[in-house]
Amino acid sequence: MPTISRRHFLKSAGAAAVVAAMPRFSGPWVINRRRQNTVVLKIQAFAHDAIRAVLPEFEAATGLTVQLESGVSSGVEHLTEVTTAYAAGDSPWDVVSDSDESGPVLARAGWLTPLDDIIPQETWDDFPQGMKDAFPLWHGFDGAMYRVPHEFAMGYFFYRSDLIDQPPTTWEEMVELGMQLTDAENGIWATTDAISRGALTYVYLAYLTSQTNGHIFEMDDGTAMATRLLYDMLHTYRIFPQDALNMNYDQQNELYMDDRVMFMRQWPFFQSVAEGNAEWYDPAKVAIALPPAGPAGPGSWWGGWGFTVPALAPNPDGAAELIRFLTSNEIAPRLAQGQSWFIMPRQSILNVLAGTGNAIVDAMGMYADGGAIKPRPFHPRAAEAQTAVEDALTLYLTKQATLQEALQTGREMLAALAE
Repeated sequence: MPTISRRHFLKSAGAAAVVAAMPRFSGPWVINRRRQNTVVLKIQAFAHDAIRAVLPEFEAATGLTVQLESGVSSGVEHLTEVTTAYAAGDSPWDVVSDSDESGPVLARAGWLTPLDDIIPQETWDDFPQGMKDAFPLWHGFDGAMYRVPHEFAMGYFFYRSDLIDQPPTTWEEMVELGMQLTDAENGIWATTDAISRGALTYVYLAYLTSQTNGHIFEMDDGTAMATRLLYDMLHTYRIFPQDALNMNYDQQNELYMDDRVMFMRQWPFFQSVAEGNAEWYDPAKVAIALPPAGPAGPGSWWGGWGFTVPALAPNPDGAAELIRFLTSNEIAPRLAQGQSWFIMPRQSILNVLAGTGNAIVDAMGMYADGGAIKPRPFHPRAAEAQTAVEDALTLYLTKQATLQEALQTGREMLAALAE
């Protein structure tokens, strides 16, 4: 799996495989409740403040009122939630933030509105070519675009530079330093991550596998090395809390900001979460380094969420206005300034943030220079494949099977998806 240079750090290794088409919904649209004055946007709660900051301008110009509803952070859980509504012929939402797991599936099922006549060309042109190369696979279907990215995310390695002179640079250093820093009796851990079921276990194992040049959907030797490392951090070296197996991202962040974790992988939204904790925040507490290098060097895969309009949107005209507004070259930089989750290498955003000392923009460049940016592992049935990975490898992580037994179980489950 190739790394990405600074010059081409956004060039996605687009997979040649095509997501298996789901049966297209043919109606009837029986429950769709049309409305004219309200637009409902479904997106994660941590993004609400940044969106609220720009909404008065939209509402004044359109006469519409925007209602924000919270979304889950797991792409698999999100897919389950929205497909349950759409399959019943309903959508409570007009604009939805969809994950990589859900976007391609929903487009192929006929549950999303094409955006080609809604989003102006100047918005598409604002994205770098490397991102646009991946659009047909992750955001489009059958020649049409159904999702507009609002995130370019990879897991960054945050560490407490106020407590640690130098961050670990290899797996071996991470374990050695971790054993020195961990005080389990007092709830102090070297590192953690949210590795609960529902895609979060997959996220972390895919992150570690990117440091081995393995392919997690092949359950290969690289996957085995990554899974064994996580097992050893949990059970052998005990530098990673076993409670993490039931932890979500909010709990992970709370543990870190409660001064109980020394370093961790986390998505870029944590930068804004940390800054928002004014009594605790200090830049030294959220320093960013390259991921500790595995056998294939440092690595962190990139992916992202994007805005969609459900085919069942109760206010389709208002939805079109809102998604066009939020993704515009004028508003996207303001969202990025308000929440690090919205930072992408769009030209409009970089024009505003470049040279400002923004931690995530600087880290993005560091990861490009360090060859750490890796493409997201692709599977034509991503959500089901990720669940299979979790179901199988969690057997080993929870001591219900040997590593080889868990890998074989995973291979069989993944093979079944191809039948």
